[in-house]
Formats: sequence, C-alpha cells, structure tokens
Amino acid sequence: MKNFKFSPHESLKVPEKPAISKFADLRAKDLSDKDFKNIPIKILNTIDFDSQTKFPPAENLPAEFNPRKLMENGKNPGLGIRELHREGITGKGINVAIIDQKLDLTHPEYAENIIGYEEVGDSFKNNLETISMHGPAVASLLIGKDCGVAPDAKLYYKAAPAGEYCHWEDYAESLNKIIEHNNSADEQDKIKIVSCSIGYPNPGPKGDLNIWIQSIEKAKSGGIIFIDARTLGHSNFSGGGSLDDKENIDRYHAWLYFTKQEISATKDSAIVPTDYRTVASSWNKINKNDPTEYYFNGRGGVSWAVPYLAGICALMLQVNKDLKMEEMFKIIHDTATVNKKGLKIINPRSIIETVKNQAPQK
Repeated sequence: MKNFKFSPHESLKVPEKPAISKFADLRAKDLSDKDFKNIPIKILNTIDFDSQTKFPPAENLPAEFNPRKLMENGKNPGLGIRELHREGITGKGINVAIIDQKLDLTHPEYAENIIGYEEVGDSFKNNLETISMHGPAVASLLIGKDCGVAPDAKLYYKAAPAGEYCHWEDYAESLNKIIEHNNSADEQDKIKIVSCSIGYPNPGPKGDLNIWIQSIEKAKSGGIIFIDARTLGHSNFSGGGSLDDKENIDRYHAWLYFTKQEISATKDSAIVPTDYRTVASSWNKINKNDPTEYYFNGRGGVSWAVPYLAGICALMLQVNKDLKMEEMFKIIHDTATVNKKGLKIINPRSIIETVKNQAPQK
C-alpha cells in the first residue's frame, strides 16, 4: 500500500457553518455566498431581515424556508382583521395619534393616512435625530394599508427624541399638544386614541417622570384613549403570534420575547399578535433610498402590541363612537377565545359583533 504523507500545513477542510442563532439581525446583510441548508428551520423562522437582505440561492436554503413568503405573510394582521376590512370595518372616521421616534413620511404603507406631523424636542432642531426603525414600524401596524389593523384611520404623529436625547418632558409636551388640539377641534377632528409604545417606570428617558404621568392623566380625563406599554400589563394583555396561519388561533403561542418563566405568567392574559410580523421600515433607507422597504421581525415585543391594540380600539370606535376605554377592554377580554394550548387570543370578529349589538339604535 502506498504511504501518503501530509504536509504539516495541510488539514482536512470542514465546511464552514454560518454562525446564525435565533433572532439574529440579518437586515441589509449580503448572505448570497452562504450555505444555510443545515440551519434548522426553527432558527431561520425567527430571524430579522428586510427588503435589502440578500439570501443564498434556493439550493443553499432549506426547502421549507421561503423568505419572500415569510415577508408577505407577515404583513397580515391575522385573526380575521382583513375580512373585517372587506366588510368596511377599517377605522374610517377615527383620528389616532402616535408618539414615537422620528418617522419617514414617504413610506407608501401609511403616507396617505398622515394628516399631521410634528417633531418635539431640541435634538430635532439641532439635526441630531435620524429616521428610526421604530417609527415606521408602529405607524404601519396601526394604520398601514397592508400591515395595519385600522388602515382607514387618520394619523397625527408626534416625533419625540430617542436614546440619549430622550426626555420625559418632550413626551409630555407631545401629549399636551394633542390635548390642546382636541380642546379647539370640532368633534369629527378630535384625536380619539393615542398609541405610545414607551412605558414607565423606564430608566431610559431623562427628566421628570411625573410631568409625563400628569399629561397621561390629563389626556385620559379629557376622554382620550391612551395606550402605552404600561397599559398592556395593567390591563392584562400580552403578546404572541403564529408563523404559518395567522387566522387559526390554535397556531398561536405566547410571545417569544420573554423567558419561559414570564411566558407562563401570560396564560390568563389576552394575547395580541406581535411575533412574526412584517412592518414598514426605513432602517436602511439612508443608504438605499428605497421608500418601499419592509422588515420581517421574528420576535415581536411590547412595542408592536401597543399599536395593534390601538387599531382594535379604532375599529370599535368606528362602530360605536361613545365607547370608553374601560368598556373596550372589557369587551376585548370577554370575547377572547381560548385555544388548544390554553391561551386566550383576542377575537376581533366577536369584538366587533359585540360592539354592534351594544351600539345605540339609530
């Protein structure tokens, strides 16, 4: 037998395994030269990617992984929302507001629905704020034409500083401006719902938290339905989602955002869709100048639940404009359906039917 000698510099080459874990951020990444065939589908289905992500060719992907299909399916609000839209329950005639980070005003997902936009805070005056990922996402989840729960609601948007520039006073000023608008507006022009995905206590923003709390209480006393991240926990809502069938409640799980211990605590709360959602995005717009960019987010969080719930309230107000926030939340909880996993999932169809039955007869 012939003896083969190996040079000390030679070694057996093992195919490189891409380092991708659950919830990896692959937005704007060029992955076209990678081989993902051996990446478990349960990992790939949780990744974040956007319109700029370049995936490997089909032969280097698992057969069951289709990013284009994931992106399109993720736009569906689910739970029969689109069927309600076809029946005319779209939030038409309801004005809503969002307080969040700087917004891209040109994204076709929601651009036609914006009737007011203002930036509040010195960081905007000094050009320190850029268009965020967060603003376009929450706007599209609330009033987006493809992604939104209430695609015919009209939006007033107050952009507040983020990160190191974030101050409670700027959030309070934003909300106070909404209150002032309502004080002088005709009834049909008043803002009925405010969606704000920030919560408190929160160590991020600077300044006096009490100023923000006082503004919230003032808004509520003036009849504004105010929904923020804190509202979810205090009103017994949580998040979750379904990857493949967004209409089938038995496919829904409690959200991926939290640990197993925290998930178990959500068993008695009503789940609002948050996971596996596609949202409008301008995260990479500065580089690519693509106004139609979208972003698939495998693991949604509290920020996505807030505008979704606000959208449900807009649909309810379209049917009965006299509803109060406490009445709405009671209806949402009372009509929630328990799936085979024992999780309570909100039921938009039953919500609207209940509101119709309770609405004053004309």
